[in-house]
Amino acid sequence: MKNDRTNLILLFLISFLLSLYLYFHTYVIALDGAFQYIPLAKAFASGAFREALETTGQQPLYPFLIALLSRFTPDMEMAGRLVASLSGILLIFPVYYLGKRLVSQRVAFFSALLLALHPYIRRYSADVLKESTYLFFLALALWFTWRTIQREDKFAFLLVPVWSLLAYLVRPDGSEIFPIAFFYLLLIKPYPSRKERLIALSLLSLSASLLALPYLFYLKELTGVWTLSKTKTLSGLLGLEGWRDGIPLMEKILFALERVSQGILSVFHPFYLFLLVIGGLKRRMNHLKEGDGFLLIFFIIHSILLFLLALNTTEWEREGVVQTFQFSGRHVLPLLLFSIYWVGAGFETVSDGLIRKIESNRFLSSRRLNTKAIFLWTLPFVILAAILLPKTLKPQRYERLPEKWAGIWIKNHLGGGQILFTTTPRVAYYADGKFEFITLDKTQMERVITSMKQRQALYLVLRERDTIQDPEVTRAIQQKFTELARFEGKRMESVLIYQIGSP
Repeated sequence: MKNDRTNLILLFLISFLLSLYLYFHTYVIALDGAFQYIPLAKAFASGAFREALETTGQQPLYPFLIALLSRFTPDMEMAGRLVASLSGILLIFPVYYLGKRLVSQRVAFFSALLLALHPYIRRYSADVLKESTYLFFLALALWFTWRTIQREDKFAFLLVPVWSLLAYLVRPDGSEIFPIAFFYLLLIKPYPSRKERLIALSLLSLSASLLALPYLFYLKELTGVWTLSKTKTLSGLLGLEGWRDGIPLMEKILFALERVSQGILSVFHPFYLFLLVIGGLKRRMNHLKEGDGFLLIFFIIHSILLFLLALNTTEWEREGVVQTFQFSGRHVLPLLLFSIYWVGAGFETVSDGLIRKIESNRFLSSRRLNTKAIFLWTLPFVILAAILLPKTLKPQRYERLPEKWAGIWIKNHLGGGQILFTTTPRVAYYADGKFEFITLDKTQMERVITSMKQRQALYLVLRERDTIQDPEVTRAIQQKFTELARFEGKRMESVLIYQIGSP
């Protein structure tokens, strides 16, 4: 572990092999990838940049990278997965170098390894999702920012906003790097003189303004308000727009706290939470270093933002029932990045304790030194792999393969561009068509038939389990539609394609 090159090669191989395995075991595209990132990427690839920026509420960098890579791949889906996979693989480099500066080389290795093995980070990096790309740029920005702060190289502060902007252009959360770095320099970082502090702050602010203002002005022109993204305004996120739904504030606060807690528990593997507590206590007993405080600020600020996001973007009905909310476990992933070095320190503590315990075993004490050393050093990693890999290597959406097969069949046999009324939108993506999402109940089928006739749509695509829940729905389908094809397989859901018109 004393050789950086050996450490990084080993981490790279582990990250690469896991991503490669999951790349071939992620069978169907994520909904966000199909209907948010891919449409943006197609607009970028066609040169319609303004249309691309206005298509959805997503930040533009990840779809833009997909568009660039699509020139060298057969389709957009492969390009999106390759961008995510490459980001997920390369993530270990900034994480390792930041950890080496913040803690130690050994903890940096453990931390990067734990991040490489993390189930959600690994699986997101094999899909058309922006999370691994965001975490890569976020880790890169954190590493460069801390490196610049430590070295006190004033002109390097001009480059800090560059890496921060890349993270921000993938997800709005990335914008938190600049203000935290600014106030860290202003209030916490000791400087020999006020002049040097002022120069560093001025260079940081100048660079951030020149880089970010053009996009912020564009968002102002597009939305009419100052905002960091097309979907979340600053006033809305901070709760300044007021609540007009009559729901008690305390009820909303408790709901937001519950959602954030559930998100943390869903993203932080129980083993990681255990190691986080052990590592945090160890770092506290050994006196927190300046770098611990730097990351702790990010952890606290992002936790507050998560609470505000869950609190102020949830839509309620008047009866106090949650209608929609825009918060998910993906928003919690930066907390894992900010705390991974405490998790790594916890793994170091637990593995060292395990090694000391085993070393006292009579059986091992009689073994040769080399045999004993290999056993002692590999055992913690074997245990780690046994705990994490079953979840990390779980195939993704295997049961949904019939949706893909049905879409491809429609495209090949009925032609692209079809309007599909469906309970499973992915079929429309693979059919290269449009869709009208429907839900089935006994009062809905007549409306579906009427809407299909109005839009001159011929095809209805359903999962079989959606049709057998209500006998009246099944009867209506049998009377009004003709079954064209059925797709199913072992441990898979069944997908049926119908054409309007009785047999």
